[in-house]
Amino acid sequence: MSAPKFPLPNKPVAADRVRSADLPVAWIMMLGLIVAVGPLSIDMYLPALPSMADDFGVSTAFMANSVPAYFVGLVFGQLFYGPFSDRVGRVKPLYIGMVLYVIASIICATTNNEYVLFTGRTLQALGACVGAVVTRAAIRDRLTAKQTAKAFSIMILVMGLAPILAPSLGAVFLQFFSWHSIFWFLAAFGTLNLLLTKFFFFETLSEENRNVRPAKEILSQYWELLKDPTFNYPAIGGGLLMGAMFVYISSASELIMDTYGLSATHFGWLFGMNAAGFVALTQLNQWLTNRFRILSILRFGAMMQVISAGALFTLGIVFGTDAWLPLVLACIFFCIAGLGLTQPNSSAIALAFQQRRAGMASALQGSLMFSVGIFGGLLLNLFPVNPVLKIGIAMFSLMSLGCYLIWQIDRNLNLDNAD
Repeated sequence: MSAPKFPLPNKPVAADRVRSADLPVAWIMMLGLIVAVGPLSIDMYLPALPSMADDFGVSTAFMANSVPAYFVGLVFGQLFYGPFSDRVGRVKPLYIGMVLYVIASIICATTNNEYVLFTGRTLQALGACVGAVVTRAAIRDRLTAKQTAKAFSIMILVMGLAPILAPSLGAVFLQFFSWHSIFWFLAAFGTLNLLLTKFFFFETLSEENRNVRPAKEILSQYWELLKDPTFNYPAIGGGLLMGAMFVYISSASELIMDTYGLSATHFGWLFGMNAAGFVALTQLNQWLTNRFRILSILRFGAMMQVISAGALFTLGIVFGTDAWLPLVLACIFFCIAGLGLTQPNSSAIALAFQQRRAGMASALQGSLMFSVGIFGGLLLNLFPVNPVLKIGIAMFSLMSLGCYLIWQIDRNLNLDNAD
């Protein structure tokens, strides 16, 4: 007797789904699960860095270099998947990236060599970054600019659970298993993403909207994007603001556990609290976009981040590691939470006027963010100062420049004229 067949949701063709009138909330939340593999991979193993350092016989600061190693893969992987998805559609790149991610996670789970781990982390990122590129582009394929800002807020509600829960989940794994188990879990999550892609992700890029320009012109197309003022100011400005968060991620273990002596469990709670602030403001952003211009909300969020980073910088100068920890954490909280107002809106503006190259625009924007993360991580190592001042210098510098670029966006830019 044959097995019963359960009907799966119909997958309408791309042309029927583009620019729908209503927000497809369930579909957007599913995209959030696919993107969540990224923050899970970055944040879940952070509480394990000290124990990993002990196993490998290196310092926690040296082991923290596995975070920038991951960012390297994110930068170059996104630059590949962007034009690739504009040419062949959004589905095939997802399969390729997730298979690579699962293989790389298994490499990380089974290695006992720190350099193999760094290589595995880079490969992991080369696979994971496909989710961010393809989902942003798919939303742009289907929705208007204002809907896109709301959709990013909804997606962050789902994917935002990852950085909230990931450090605590990692700490729980460490209580019962070794750090290797964290990477086995990530391999399983990558397999879940493959299943979601197979059964619930449909093609959003119609044949007529695909980029058929020769592959040899990819670099020139990226250069054209960088010269486009409707893209460069929001993308680079938003990238600098978001990149400052990755500076915090790179230094969080050293600052909170090594400098202030908190446990891995407390670290997880504090890290999750920052992510919760980020998610909360993305949800507030949905309400605000119905009442204010997207650009106005973006500028307010950028100012909020700069003021908070400036306060952290001041604490580092005046008090150093004697700064009251709750005050240090409050400054960091508002720096990270402010991303809830800047990231959905800067992304929506940056992608609004890109149609045939939405994948490239999504990729370049993401690569800019993680390039800042790499640069910021290197910037941290340049200053032989106390950890509080070190992170304050890096975050305040990056956020000030990002805010400046955000304020260069044409205040009369009309997103209703977008494709």
